[in-house]
Order: sequence, then structure tokens, then C-alpha cells
Amino acid sequence: MTEEIIKQLKRLDFSEFTDFHKLKKILDKGLWILWVCKEKLDLKKLSASQISHIIKEVKELSIDKKKITNAFNRAGNKIHTYRDNEIVSYEIMKPGKDYLMSASNQKNINLLYFEPEKRFTSKRQLIKNVLNNLKGILKFADPYVDIRTLDILKDLNNSEIRVLSKLTNLREPQRSRFLRELKDFLKENGNFQFKDYNKRDLHDRYIISQDSIILIGHSIKDLGAKESFAVVLDKETNSDIYKVLNSNFDERWNLSNSIP
Repeated sequence: MTEEIIKQLKRLDFSEFTDFHKLKKILDKGLWILWVCKEKLDLKKLSASQISHIIKEVKELSIDKKKITNAFNRAGNKIHTYRDNEIVSYEIMKPGKDYLMSASNQKNINLLYFEPEKRFTSKRQLIKNVLNNLKGILKFADPYVDIRTLDILKDLNNSEIRVLSKLTNLREPQRSRFLRELKDFLKENGNFQFKDYNKRDLHDRYIISQDSIILIGHSIKDLGAKESFAVVLDKETNSDIYKVLNSNFDERWNLSNSIP
């Protein structure tokens, strides 16, 4: 029976449902399968084993059936549980559908908090949780860059990385030292470009990738010196903000001078 369910699901259009791969919790993914099967295939209930197998074959994601069972044990009124001898099955209820619908209507926003006086920890958190996940051409707008910025960015391997800054914000001898280090940096990292924007309207710090925007409270080099936040916005659900910031970056980039 499960194999026939999988065949049918592979032929279906899921555009009316929440994007499965944007669901982070095992509970949410399990509810999604119950929801789709109930609405599209008129299947009232499924076991954790069936759900696990369907997720693997249809969505190419491995989730152990025990983890699904544990998640459903905390689902409350989102599901109804059936017990037939030793077989336990689940049916999604209206609160479960409302829960998933609410999740699909929320803007995809993630918030990272950087504790004060934890420079090393904050740097690792930014690299691991944000920078390493960015795809496509990366655009950094940061009016204050120095050699510590290079240390954070050096391991990025995206095909093209553009960094827009403002050299007049660096005082001597810090500026001269940065320019010397940048020359060596660029010799080893040909995928980077740095430009100097000499007008006054570059204040905000943000990163633009292929599918997201990251708004940063402080310059990258200063993360962890003081309390700060990074807000990650999904492009698809924050398209207006994405278009404005991307357009502003490109306009400033074209007016700027290459460094060095």
C-alpha cells in the first residue's frame, strides 16, 4: 500500500501547500505528509513507519520513524491517534492544518543573537549558521572593514563575492595596513572584489545572496564586541525588501572605485 501512495504522491502538484523543505521541525514534516495524503489521496491515517518511508522516497530526506513518533507524542490536538493492537496510526486534525497554514503565511525570518564580549564565538556563529549557507553571488555592504573582516570572509568559496565599503572610515595607519593585507588577500582569493564608496549614504550593514538578505547590527569585524543581532530574511517572502537593497547595492557598486 505504501508504495502505491508514493507513486501517487510523485505525480501530484503541491504548490497549494506549505513548502515541505522550508519546514524545520520533524513534527511539521510529519504533519505535512498527513495533510497532503488526507487532502489529495483521501487517506485518513498513516503510521510513523509509513510517513518515514514516504518522506524518504518522495522528499529524499531520511527521518527515523521513532523521531516521528516522539514528535507526534507532543502534537496535542493537532492529530488524532488510532491504536489497533500494536499498530499506531495518526490523522491530522483541523488544528494541525491551521498550524501548518500559519507557518506558511509567516515571513521566513531567522534571528541570530551575538553576545557581548564574545568575539570568537560570534565569528564562528556567523560563519557556521549564516555565511556557509549562502548561495550564488554574495554582496556585502559594510562601511567599516579591516583585516578582521578578511579573516572572517577568507573561507568563503562562492564564485563571486563583492564587498562594498568606505575607506575614509579607516584612520591611518589602520587604512594603510588594511590595504597592504588586502593585496595579499586578493592574490589568494580571486573570487573577491572590494570597492570604495566615497559618498555619505552608506550606513547600513547587510549581505545579499541568491535567495536571502542578512541585516547585521554591527560591522562584521566588530561582532561580539557588543550585543548585536543578525536578521536573515528569505528572498521569496521578503521580495520587496530584497529588490530595494539589491538595487541600492548595485547602484552604489557601479559608482564606486576598485580597491586596491
